[in-house]
Amino acid sequence: MKANILVAYPYMKKPMIDLLKENEHRTRFLLDSGAFTAWKAGKPIALDDYCRFIESLPFEPWRYFMLDVIGDPKATLKNYETMLKRGFKPIPIFTRGEDPSVLEDYYKTSDVVAIGGLVGTKGNKGFVKGIMEKVGKRRVHWLGFTDLNFVKHYKPYSCDASSWNNGAQFGYVQTIDKRTMTAKTIDNKHFKLLSNLEREKLFSCFHNGGLKINLNKYNGRYGAPMVTGAKTWTQLSIQYEKKIGTIILLAVAADYQAHILLTEFSRYTEAP
Repeated sequence: MKANILVAYPYMKKPMIDLLKENEHRTRFLLDSGAFTAWKAGKPIALDDYCRFIESLPFEPWRYFMLDVIGDPKATLKNYETMLKRGFKPIPIFTRGEDPSVLEDYYKTSDVVAIGGLVGTKGNKGFVKGIMEKVGKRRVHWLGFTDLNFVKHYKPYSCDASSWNNGAQFGYVQTIDKRTMTAKTIDNKHFKLLSNLEREKLFSCFHNGGLKINLNKYNGRYGAPMVTGAKTWTQLSIQYEKKIGTIILLAVAADYQAHILLTEFSRYTEAP
């Protein structure tokens, strides 16, 4: 078992690179081009810069995505073909709205194809159902889509999620339901209404992993929310890979987040 971590190119600063290099033997690292992040910021990424960065890494990524062009399928395909010609082997990205024939073309040159355009879009679950009929038994990666009921049903080769950090972003705690292999949430308002006994019960599944929480000082966005999210999704990532073979990669944007995930991964895989 390895820690499954995804980082986008714009977040690959020296501290992140050094941490991933130091832990490369126990990390399955997937490099995202960061095209969507760059597009939102109005700072498009040059293909040459992305390619040179991959070549400069002091370690070899497990896999890396092609550099897609948001809203431009033709430019996206051109980038993919250019990367292939230059000797790279990126994961191609089929974006919602493209002609299904493009999906088939991608599978001719890659053993896995990523499906994009799923995050926060209307009808994305219906689209996943339809595209999975075309994908069949072939390897597929769902970009930013980690509905665990869908994961259990379709068993994709891999998917990625930033959900592990949602508690820190929005002010709630995530715990794991081991029976259903899902994450449960409790927000700050409801947490404050719990008795100390109920709070102890809520966090009991984490105590043997070394987590120390002051149950009377939970105040929303940091501390317990981030750590419990890391613990919950680390366990989920391990369980899903072991039980159904799906690789769930956890997305990080800073080296301290990657450090937290690596620490929690060690707790569950290296404990006696």
